[in-house]
Formats: sequence, C-alpha cells, structure tokens
Amino acid sequence: MNYKTFWRITCALTCSLYCGISSAQHSKSEPDALRALDISIQQLGMDISGEERTAIASAMLAGLEISRIAQQQNSLHYGNQFRRDAHAKATACVRATFEVNGDIPPQFRHSVFAEPGRSYQAWIRFSNGDMLVQADGKNDARGMAIKLMGADGEPIAPELGDGATQDFLMANNQAFFNRNIHDYAENMQYLARQDRSGWFFSVWPPRLHLKQMMRAAQTVSSTIDTPLQERYFSILPYRLGDTEIKFTSRPCPGADYPITVDQTGDNYLTEQLADTLQTASACFEFTVQPRNTHADTPLDDATVIWDEKDSPFLPVARIHIPPQHFTSDAQWAFCENLSMNPWHGVGAWEPLGSLNRARRLVYHAVSEFRHTGNNVSQQEPSDWCIPGEPCTPHQGLNIVKPIWPLPRCFDTHLRPAGDEVISSQCDGYGANTEVLAENHY
Repeated sequence: MNYKTFWRITCALTCSLYCGISSAQHSKSEPDALRALDISIQQLGMDISGEERTAIASAMLAGLEISRIAQQQNSLHYGNQFRRDAHAKATACVRATFEVNGDIPPQFRHSVFAEPGRSYQAWIRFSNGDMLVQADGKNDARGMAIKLMGADGEPIAPELGDGATQDFLMANNQAFFNRNIHDYAENMQYLARQDRSGWFFSVWPPRLHLKQMMRAAQTVSSTIDTPLQERYFSILPYRLGDTEIKFTSRPCPGADYPITVDQTGDNYLTEQLADTLQTASACFEFTVQPRNTHADTPLDDATVIWDEKDSPFLPVARIHIPPQHFTSDAQWAFCENLSMNPWHGVGAWEPLGSLNRARRLVYHAVSEFRHTGNNVSQQEPSDWCIPGEPCTPHQGLNIVKPIWPLPRCFDTHLRPAGDEVISSQCDGYGANTEVLAENHY
C-alpha cells in the first residue's frame, strides 16, 4: 500500500467518524482508526511507544471532532466550510522572500540553509489562534507560518508529497500549555467537549495543572496592532544538521509600522496589513537558538522556555515582504486551502519531541479531513501564482516606478547668473514617484 492509498483510507475512516454518526457508531469506529494509525506508524518507520501511539490516536480523533464543532459554529456567520481546528482565522496570506545570510555559521548550513545567500520565494500565513473565527480585537494567540518553495533535498515525510517545500510554524508565545503528547491528548478530549478549562482545573476529581494554566493564560492574552510588529517562536525543538535548535522570527532592527486604520473593526489586522503593504514593505530576521545541554533545555517539555541568557538566538536568514495586494477572492480561497505542517521539510531537518511526532500524523489527518469536507484538492504551491488569477513575474506585487520624464529639481538657493528663470518642479521627497499596481507594470 503506498502513502497516497493509505491516507485515502485514513481519511475515509475519519470522515465516517464525524459526518453525522451517533456516539455509539463513533465508539465502534475507533478501533478501525487505531488500526489505520498503526499501519501509518509502521510504514513511516516512526519510533513510537504504545502509550504514545494511544495518545496520538486520541488526539487525532479529538482534533477531528473539534474541526466538526468549529465548522458548525463558524458556518453560522462565515460560510459553510471546514476550517483548521486551530488558527482558523487567517489575517492574510502574503508573498515573501526568504534569504539565507551570507555569513551563516557552518554548523547551520543544512537543509534549506545549506547555501549561504540563497533566496527562496515563500508564502506567509498570519493568523489568530482560536478554533473559532472571531474579532481581531479579542485576546488570542497569533501565528506566523512560513512556507518556502523550491527547497532542494529529500523530503523528510514522504507521505506529505514531494512538493519541494519547507514549513516553519510559529506563534507569538514562547511556550506551550501542554508538556508533551500525553498532556495534549488529555486536553484535547476536554476541548472536544467544548470545555476549555476542565483539564487545567477541577474540584472533583481534584486536578490542578498550575504551570500549564499559567502558560495557557499567557498564550491567549495578547492583543496586537499589526502582525508585523510581533516576535514569533517555534516553541518546540528541531534538529538542524547535528544541532538541536528552536527558532524565531522577529522584526528587523529599526522596523516601524505606523497604525493607520480604525482598530474597532472585526478585521482590523487584515485592514492594517493591507494598508501598510500598499506602499511599504516589511522585514523579519529569522533566528535560531542552539540548545545548551548544560542548562534547563528539555526536548519534550514544551512548557519550558530555553533561557536566552544560556543560549542566545543567532540570525541566519532575512524575510522580506514586498508591497502587494492580497485581498482578492482567489487569494483568500488559496489561503484557506494552504496546508502547513512542521514535517514539510527536506534534508538534515527533523522536528523533535512527542508533540512534533504527533503533529506529523494529526495535522495531516485533519488537513485531509478539511480538504475532503470542502471538496477541494490539496496541493503544495511552487511559486507566487494563484489558481484563478493571471500569473506574471511580479504576481500581485505593487511596483514603485519613477514618472518619466523626471521632474527638474533645484536647490531653492540657486541664483542664475543671467536673466534665465529656473523653477523647481519638486516640492519634496517622493514627488517624482508613483505606486503602480502590478497589472499596470
């Protein structure tokens, strides 16, 4: 059985669980889903204990239930479609370039970082963290997911296809509210029953996960002015070459993005981003944090923050988001259909820890479920072009060009020697340029 056939079977099983069946039918189908999961684990050669396998299966089923519940609630106001079980609302999907630093240290020259100075086209999805689509002003986690295209090397997860992509998933919180897959699976069971606090605190049976509860409060507490001013963290560890790391993206030094839109609207983050990128660009530094094995830096406890004093973050790449339009219907549809998975990667790159191992299976199953429910195909992009829109070399970008002929500009203190009258045609900086949409290029 090849990977595509397996995932069709898995999708059929999971869809049968959540397309209107009763609880009794649901319980009878769980062994089938567990058997399908076992086939996947064996085919993928994953080293997973029996306890971890049971937790992953539980999390997978709960994730699909959460997707079903979210679809019911979101469809009342936002259309009858299946969305992600987390980070359901996209602020935007924008085009970007990702350029590896020319002086990247040798220990990091692996996977997509192997060639100093190399530049990749990328898509970036900014999002709110909740499973429900809600107003941007509500406290929530915020996400930044980057998909590089044209990544050379052997895919680390063949079941995800050979789309030559690498994904970096981040959120604007440094730690997670579950330590590992076992915490996550238990918490997901409560979330599937629409109980957001039951796993953290209970009078009977007595339960208090104090540190996790604090991390959860930190995660969902942020309100932001624009996605461009946030710092985003991988939270979970990875292996790049022989080095265990975490990674972040942070605004470039000196970056400043004035707030120009009314922040009372439900979608003001999208509106602000659109206004900024109308004429200006944005910049992030992509940095990695090598693990210091002599400090408190566990690989399978996501509630622990690796202290930057013990191991600072080092810049290895720069992200450039050029001026552009991103609000067309076709681009929003593309954004909804885009799939992000930490196991989209190539070469000497490996997500570490039980939560990352679970994400390989859970994210893919939920993505298949979402695409099947929406009756759309799942494809990895290879460039900046979007299905349903004309494809040009500068797809969607706003190009700044000089007006010809250029105006004559003179210093105001200029005094001609004779009777000639000289007038300056420039009132200030920027008077000789205009912004042209790409289709006027």
